[in-house]
Amino acid sequence: MADIMTRPVRTPARGDQYVDVGSELWTATILRVRRQLLLLVVPVLAFAGCSEINDAIDDSINDVAEQALEEGIRQQLDNAGIQLESGPDCSTDLSRDGASLTGTADCGGTTVEGQDVTAEFDGILSSSGCTGTITVAVDGQTVIDGQEVPDCSVSL
Repeated sequence: MADIMTRPVRTPARGDQYVDVGSELWTATILRVRRQLLLLVVPVLAFAGCSEINDAIDDSINDVAEQALEEGIRQQLDNAGIQLESGPDCSTDLSRDGASLTGTADCGGTTVEGQDVTAEFDGILSSSGCTGTITVAVDGQTVIDGQEVPDCSVSL
């Protein structure tokens, strides 16, 4: 390989004439191509890295919000005399708005008697509480219809 880099290369100039191209020109061409590749690749890698970091942060924020809602809904059901066998397990669709989160959550679980529990939240989660509409149903019957989830807060 080193022999190719140091040996002059003959390239066609015009017609049957050939021009010797020295190793300096060859090396300069390779370096220019490498720099151009770096200029293309580095921004792509940087953008991909930022996107992955943002996704990880969003996932963590959603996990915290889901846990806060799950604990608040569990507490509301306990206060209503309804014991859960499993859940509630919530999934959220939230967007960050400064120091709060706005969006919806759907939750599901099962009572110790085997009844299905569903909960829907639509509102704002912040360090001062979780306000909006919360509806919890057991076997299709609404047992909680309120404007906030007690003991629920999310600090960003």
